Amino acid sequence: MVALTLGIFFTSLAASAVAAPAPAITPAPKPEVVKRASSCTFSGSNGAAEASKSQSSCATMVLSDVAVPSGTTLDLSSLADGTTVIFEGTTTWGYSEWKGPLLDIQGKKITVKGAEGSVLNGDGARWWDGKGGNGGKTKPKFFSAHKLTDSTITGITIKNPPVQVVSINGCDGLTITDMTIDASDGDKDEQGHNTDGFDIGSSNNVIIDGAKVYNQDDCVAVNSGTVSNDMRLRYSHLLTSRLGNHLQERPLLRWTRSIHWLGWWS
Repeated sequence: MVALTLGIFFTSLAASAVAAPAPAITPAPKPEVVKRASSCTFSGSNGAAEASKSQSSCATMVLSDVAVPSGTTLDLSSLADGTTVIFEGTTTWGYSEWKGPLLDIQGKKITVKGAEGSVLNGDGARWWDGKGGNGGKTKPKFFSAHKLTDSTITGITIKNPPVQVVSINGCDGLTITDMTIDASDGDKDEQGHNTDGFDIGSSNNVIIDGAKVYNQDDCVAVNSGTVSNDMRLRYSHLLTSRLGNHLQERPLLRWTRSIHWLGWWS
């Protein structure tokens, strides 16, 4: 009886071993696909902070009447490749004595646009004291356009910058079209100073087309050490009230490898 029982046990054990299924193979996890919202709109006093937090998750960012708090950069330096940024209405900044910048945009294949009638208003009179960056109040620089690759900036109007306006550095393939920089209010009592339009350094293939600059210092300054393989200014109206010249300064020509003047508006 015992022998019979053991025989049945071993037979069942063998059958179980043969019939046991192979362990299931766990498939490799699929790479996570990050989905971006097609369009995000930011406005008001919280718009700057929310835009900075969301900049990598929106394909198109619309900044409408954003009021940036004092001492704060409108930080769009971590945009995903191919992002479009559109300014609507009036963008403003609170007052604080600091170095800035008020606006920082970086990235690859970035498109920046100004909607019709839009203005980036620095309200520079709050800082102007006739000394610019040479003393007096500490004044924030306006727009840091650094490390932009294969990107465009179109139709932006900047009004009354506190001091230097657009800093271009580390860029390759940047086209700026129809930008207006208007610091003409700074002519009153010679309060505006060092309101350079474009300061360009260490960049290649920069095109500035259709710019209008009204200021109290250099319209375009190409800084020491710059290598600009193809920097063009086309059909631009450039008026420097204090210097009274139209891009004829020798240092401008000395620091560039190839610079093309293709005419300006009278």
